[in-house]
Amino acid sequence: MKKKLMDFTFCLFCFISLIFIFKNNKEVANVIIEAVNLFLKKVFVSLFPMFILNDILINLNIPYYFYLLFNKLFLKVFKTSGLGAYVFIMSLISGTPSNAYILKELVELEKISLEEANHFLTFTYFSNPLFLSVMLSTIFNTRVVLKIILCHYIANIIIGILIRNKAPKIANNKNILKTNLKITLTKSINKSITTLLMILGTISFYMLLTFIITSLLPNNCLIKTIISGFLEITNGLNTMASLNILSQIKEIIASAIISFGGLSIHTQIKAILEDTNMNYSYFLKGRIMQSIISVILIMIF
Repeated sequence: MKKKLMDFTFCLFCFISLIFIFKNNKEVANVIIEAVNLFLKKVFVSLFPMFILNDILINLNIPYYFYLLFNKLFLKVFKTSGLGAYVFIMSLISGTPSNAYILKELVELEKISLEEANHFLTFTYFSNPLFLSVMLSTIFNTRVVLKIILCHYIANIIIGILIRNKAPKIANNKNILKTNLKITLTKSINKSITTLLMILGTISFYMLLTFIITSLLPNNCLIKTIISGFLEITNGLNTMASLNILSQIKEIIASAIISFGGLSIHTQIKAILEDTNMNYSYFLKGRIMQSIISVILIMIF
């Protein structure tokens, strides 16, 4: 009975959405164009070169040198392999969903075990720093922008420390790969384009879904901001600029939205992990923890 009710509700929402799309076809077209522009100007330009670079670096065994440099530090702080430093730094530079993409590559090339990858998935989520600074600067002053970004990053470190006793046994897979750069580059381009098209579709879908839901809701900016942020970060932060509430409350909401990632990011991560045995639930638990910790840090500082 419960399943039938859920199916009926979903079908009803799809029917209402279909009517809404036909009735507001110009606005819907603008939303899709906005999603494509967002993808081309901010997502594609940052992720495509990083995906290619990451594949080349992994095949040249560069993560091994990160292992040599950071293994003692990561063993002491997180009880994990120093290869986590490679995931950390590359994800921080390029932003999500790079962490899932990198971890998937490391698992497929047997650089790390599946258990290690799941563990790293919990505390290696970073929103792109350039993206955050641009989006947040329209809402807050420079000091607050830096505070939110730092709290977002520090929360990951705290999570890594909190779950360090659950870290799996470190796999001894630090073998040097024999690689053909030409073949690696070709495969990397094909794989990156496929992944990026999936990301474009996900962004477009959630921006359209956000537009439909918020248009059907009462004209309450706070509720619309929370729902928009829960679905897609960019929409949530854009809507927040028009909120007439205390700056401290805006900081808390912004921090929670950024650290959770939005269902758009979660869907992208799940799609990247789809043909692997990596467990998405680790990412979900990590984002819930990160949202709570980052909000606490914002309130303290």
